[in-house]
Amino acid sequence: MPTIPVTRRAWPRRAVVALAAGSLLLTAACSGRGDDSADAGGADSDAPIVIGLSFPLSGPLAGAAAVADGAVAYFEHVNADGGVDGRQIDYQLLDDGYDPARQADNARQLVDQDGADVVLTFGGISSATAPYLNGAEVAQVAFGTQEALSDTDATPFTRAWFPDGRWEGQVVAQDIQADNPDAVVGVLGVSNDLTTSQVDGLTDGGVTPDQVLTVAPGVVDLTSQLNQLRAAGVDTLLLATVGPAQSATLRTMADIGYRPTTYLYSAAADFATTIGPAGADTVTGARTAQYFKDPADPRWADDEGVQAFRADVAEYGDEANVDSYLAMEGYGAAAATVAALEGSDGEGGAAFTAAWDAVDGLDNPALLPDVQLSAGPGDRLVHVYRMLEFDGTSWQDAGEPVDADDLEQG
Repeated sequence: MPTIPVTRRAWPRRAVVALAAGSLLLTAACSGRGDDSADAGGADSDAPIVIGLSFPLSGPLAGAAAVADGAVAYFEHVNADGGVDGRQIDYQLLDDGYDPARQADNARQLVDQDGADVVLTFGGISSATAPYLNGAEVAQVAFGTQEALSDTDATPFTRAWFPDGRWEGQVVAQDIQADNPDAVVGVLGVSNDLTTSQVDGLTDGGVTPDQVLTVAPGVVDLTSQLNQLRAAGVDTLLLATVGPAQSATLRTMADIGYRPTTYLYSAAADFATTIGPAGADTVTGARTAQYFKDPADPRWADDEGVQAFRADVAEYGDEANVDSYLAMEGYGAAAATVAALEGSDGEGGAAFTAAWDAVDGLDNPALLPDVQLSAGPGDRLVHVYRMLEFDGTSWQDAGEPVDADDLEQG
C-alpha cells in the first residue's frame, strides 16, 4: 500500500497512516469480515500474514510512535529473512491519537477492510477496543499494564505485552519496606489507570501511600504538586508521570532542593526521554523496577539483543531512534508476536493465543539478562522484574529478580 507521510518519519512501504475524517467514515460504513480476509490466515500458505497496528502517531502521546518504530523494524527484518515460514508480514499502521473511539474505528478498518490476523494496540484504551476484536475472534496484542487486560476469561483473544502495573507497585513496596519501613510515601502520576494500578500494587505489597497526586497526561509543570508532597513530609516518592513531564519534574526537584528517595515508573526511566533531558546528576540514586533493557544505557553496549535491535532499527526504521527504550519495547513485542505466529502456523485467532500461552523459556532481545518469556499470571509473557539503581552513568542491579508468580495476586 502507498505510504502517506503525515508524521515526522517516512513510514516503510507496508505502513498505512490514516488521519483524515474520510477514512473514519469509510470505516464506519464497513461491516462484517469478507471471505478473502477470513482466508488470509494459515489456510493459504502463500498469503501474507496481515498484522494491524493502532498507535498514537499524533496528539499528546505521540512519543509512543517510537514503540511502533521498533515493531516495524522487527517485522521488516523478518520479511528480509524470508518471512514467517515463507509468508511475508503485511503490516498496516493507523494513527489513533490516543483516542479510544479512533482506536476502535481503526480496529474495525484493520479487520473488515485489511483482513488483519492479529492487531496490536497501544495503551489503556486497548481495553475499549478489546470487545470488538474478541467479538470478531481476532487476536489482539495490547501494549498496556491495566489489570483488565489480564482477564483472559472475559477477553479470550486479548493478550497483553507489558506486565500488569500492579505488580510493579508490589515490587516497589517490597523495596521500600526493606530499605525504610517507616517511610512517608507519596505517588505523583498521570490521572489514569497507570497510576491507579501502581497505587493498588503498593497497597497489595503492604505500603499505603500517604499522598497520591495525579495530573492529566501532557501537564509538564508539577512544581505545586512537588511542594505539596514536600510539605506533607513525603520522603519516598514513586514518580509515575510520562513523557516530558518525567524529566521536567526531576529537574524541578533538583532546583527546589527536594530530594526524596525516588522510584521511577519503569517505562519512564530511560536515557532518551528521562535521563538525558533531566541530566544524569538529577537521576543519580533513583531506582526503578525494570524488565527491559535500555539500548542507550552503556551497560548494554555489547549485549547481543541490543546490537541486533540497533542494527535492525538502523536498517529498517527510517528516522527511528536507535537509542529509544520505547522502540525496544515494540521490537521485543514484535519478536514475541512472530514467535507466536510461528507456533500457530501463521494463523491468528484462537490458534495465535494458544501459541502465545504455550511460550515457555523463550529468549527475547528486549528482556534483562537471565530472563526469558513464559506465560505467567494473566497469560502475560513478561512478569519478571529487577530493581535497578542509577549510579550516575548506568542502571545497576540493586536486588534479585522478582517474579510476579511469587507475588500475592489480588
